Amino acid sequence: MTTPTILFQPPNHVGLGHINRLSAIALALRQIDPEIRAPFAVEGAAHVLLDALDLPYVPLPSTHLMQENKYWSSWTEGERAGLSVSVARAVLASVDPQLVVFDCFPNQGFLSAVLERQVPMALCIREMRNLDKYLEEVSDLLPRVSLILVPHDAGTFDLPEALNAKSRFVGRVMKPVKLIQKEEKRNPNCLRVVVSGGGGGYPGTFKFYNLAMRAVSELRQSYPKLEARTVVGPLFRDWSLLEPMNGISMIPFDPDPFATFASADLVISVAGYNTVTELQCVGTRTILLPAERLWDDQFSRAERTARMYPHFRIFRGSSHMDLANVARGFLTEPVPTARMSVPDGGSKAAWCLRSMIKKHLRLAERQPNQ
Repeated sequence: MTTPTILFQPPNHVGLGHINRLSAIALALRQIDPEIRAPFAVEGAAHVLLDALDLPYVPLPSTHLMQENKYWSSWTEGERAGLSVSVARAVLASVDPQLVVFDCFPNQGFLSAVLERQVPMALCIREMRNLDKYLEEVSDLLPRVSLILVPHDAGTFDLPEALNAKSRFVGRVMKPVKLIQKEEKRNPNCLRVVVSGGGGGYPGTFKFYNLAMRAVSELRQSYPKLEARTVVGPLFRDWSLLEPMNGISMIPFDPDPFATFASADLVISVAGYNTVTELQCVGTRTILLPAERLWDDQFSRAERTARMYPHFRIFRGSSHMDLANVARGFLTEPVPTARMSVPDGGSKAAWCLRSMIKKHLRLAERQPNQ
């Protein structure tokens, strides 16, 4: 008897958004139907996130490193592409999935092997800066995809009419968390501040960290007992470019960012999908510094979030003094206590995938009798 298996293949280079989103769906799937296996095939680093969540994975060659690392230069482009496909074939032959789920940008070698093996596919598509350009990039893939999962509420953006029949807007996707009761009585002078840059791998992210840490250091003039932590992300590489500040600890990875955000009085963060989703739920005062990204529209997300949630502010300046002043003013403003709740987009996506794989298995069982 075939063991139902859904293989998740997220990109993993500069941020954790893709791998975070698919891991949330995989965890929901595990809860809904423990019999379904949900392994990952991941290139690059940051497997620490999957380790922390107890999700199984197999590594793939990093496309980025194979293109950028000088030690790969003795392999021709064709040899590198052939190696990626060969590894993907071996993974698919061993794991034998009945469904593969990609997030936005499939690993090309892995996609080639999936198409060759004719495994059914689902694709997760989030909001993009230029959706038309993205859809053009994946135009050859879209007709072959059986299901499109959209981790946003219906109406956030429109897909082409030709894709509507196989698209499901499931709402915000977030990993299951234990809701935490925020402390009602805290010493107002003992602030806890968290600086978060998501995965941390995007070029130039060190500038955000340095700006935020300078602002936190300045804020300490008003709050001498302030406690601060900077979570740089497991994909961060520019450690030598950071400017350490006294009293601000720096860690590469936080296995439970939701709890860390919940225990903070203020969060200073970029505006990535997963971080903003968690901060929307936790209710902690947050200053967003949206950053330019090739595909992700952090500015639109930040604007929409600040309109909907009173515990968010957007910083549009460039000076650490200005950022510190925004933080001071924000901390003195009354902000309604947010009701903690976890969006169910992960569960909705998991049910869609479960329905799809069950249908595939039923069809496969009937095939020999036809």
